[in-house]
Amino acid sequence: MLVEILIFIVICLGIAYITINYMNAKPIYQGPSAIYDLSKPNQLVLHNSDLPWNGKPCSIRFAVYISKAPRTLSKVNCITIDPSIDTAAFGPSCDDYSFKTCKCAGIDCSQCSTENTTGYMSELLRIGNSLQLWASGYTSENDKPYVPALLKVKTGTDLNQYYMESIALPAIPLQRWTVITIVKEGRRYDVYYGAIPVASKICDHIPIPPTSDSAWYAGNASWRGQIGLFAGMQKPQTTDDVEKDVAALVDTRGVPFYLNSIDLFSITMPTLPECIFGNCNRLPAVKPMNPFIVYSSTVS
Repeated sequence: MLVEILIFIVICLGIAYITINYMNAKPIYQGPSAIYDLSKPNQLVLHNSDLPWNGKPCSIRFAVYISKAPRTLSKVNCITIDPSIDTAAFGPSCDDYSFKTCKCAGIDCSQCSTENTTGYMSELLRIGNSLQLWASGYTSENDKPYVPALLKVKTGTDLNQYYMESIALPAIPLQRWTVITIVKEGRRYDVYYGAIPVASKICDHIPIPPTSDSAWYAGNASWRGQIGLFAGMQKPQTTDDVEKDVAALVDTRGVPFYLNSIDLFSITMPTLPECIFGNCNRLPAVKPMNPFIVYSSTVS
């Protein structure tokens, strides 16, 4: 009798463990939804109250899946830059296609803007013009070397003079989920793809925070895919923090556990035969011969 009770308890504990860990547990995310369509522009994905992007150290994490990127048919426009002075426009240098610091007209940074309809880069994520994530589509071989992805950061020396600085990033992989973590601490920015640090830069000036009513928006009509699982942390994530967060967010294939938990509830109904009882006066269905079958014979 005691053995049966122990077996029953073990079975119950096993069922409870599976239920908690595989059915109910979902990665932490913030915002109106877990996953968003990347092709829909200007989607509110995270309120500023969820992650105040202010002067204090903070981090933002999200996952993106790009199934199709746009193709740039026209040549990438570059600008001639005098390295001794700050530029009055934001664009790739004709020398090495890198982006230099753009000096705003006081606090008006319109001359340092980047339009989605020009150049070769598209905006995928932003919080005002304080922080923007841009990525390039396919370009001509003649346009290389070019910056495949870019963070634009608004900075300033004081409340009367702003700048737009940039942080070059590697290309975001296509047709697979990529967890991106952006860490801000003072003038320093660290960026991770998965658990791997891909960029680190100390800005020339102090980052300017967005207004209190600003929010995070994502999406671009020229791109196809998904973006989501946003989470904000009021601390600078360390490499160990990022590794633990990514391990809790995606499986060994890089697919978010959130999607796997949804798949557990999907049920595929078996396909019934056209005629359950008998052949219904039809000829039997014969599969064609496999043309790759190799015949062997002992006949000489």
